[in-house]
Amino acid sequence: MSNGGFIGPIVAPSLGDLVTAFTASGTFTRNKSTGTVGVVAGGGQGAGNIGGSGGGGGLILTPSSFPLPASPVTITIGGGGGPGTPHPATTPGDNDQGGNGIDSSFGTALVSIGGGGGGDHSSNGSNVGAPGGSGGGGRRNGPPGGSATQPGAPGDSGTYGYGSAGSGGTSPDTTGRAGAGGGAGGAGSAGNGGASKAMPAFPTAYGLTGNYAGGGGAGGSVPQGGAVCGTSGGGGAGGGNTPYADGQANTGGAGKGGGTATPVAPGSSGLGGSGVVLVTEADVLQNTSGVWTLADVYENVKNGTWSSS
Repeated sequence: MSNGGFIGPIVAPSLGDLVTAFTASGTFTRNKSTGTVGVVAGGGQGAGNIGGSGGGGGLILTPSSFPLPASPVTITIGGGGGPGTPHPATTPGDNDQGGNGIDSSFGTALVSIGGGGGGDHSSNGSNVGAPGGSGGGGRRNGPPGGSATQPGAPGDSGTYGYGSAGSGGTSPDTTGRAGAGGGAGGAGSAGNGGASKAMPAFPTAYGLTGNYAGGGGAGGSVPQGGAVCGTSGGGGAGGGNTPYADGQANTGGAGKGGGTATPVAPGSSGLGGSGVVLVTEADVLQNTSGVWTLADVYENVKNGTWSSS
């Protein structure tokens, strides 16, 4: 036979980057001893009643030399902030107050912090954005935004972690903008969500919008229009009274603040987007299905790239 006696198509093996993406909690087992790890927490929820937007989920992005544990690693994916998640200054489920996003983690070594919820304009919740991986935005008329609390990896002096503070809003009531949440790549400003952070080690095919994550949401504003989201990375956009927008799933994007000046029902401000964990391992054997020639097997054994697992 022309293929040397094999029945079926021959698939030539090759070495290349292997990206493992987790959009739900699970377990990671390594192929190589080192790799690049990205851990994105859930984004914060925006607040109602011309409220501040949520802060983007905290981001941890390691260098390519990060040691991957030999034993399986537990992966936890944090959900986005919503009515059922707490804001530090008020009660869980408050209709106007933005809830914090939930933490994501790669084992116990890398933990990214959920984005802070936005501050609202009513009297039954906090008007200051909550602290978080990136802080939530404060309501209009100028209260400060929440602070960023995303730390670096243990022993790394903070260089792995990314998060920014939220902003306060502007006045007067008739034309003001609420503060906006910070993003993994930059702080928020009145109305405008903080920038997200590029993750160049991970291709767009694995759930990221333009390789960015952790965008802050847009703050609520009066009248309609004016507020926009940060750069790519899932922050909720939309201005004025409508529409409010949720953060994008699997990016840690934050929800937009509501635009109405009256008490609002749950869901009238944007919910936070869920997080994601990604691992890139370089020079992993690819195309492992199909039929290989004995010459291919020999070359991989000789080069140390053959694995029987």
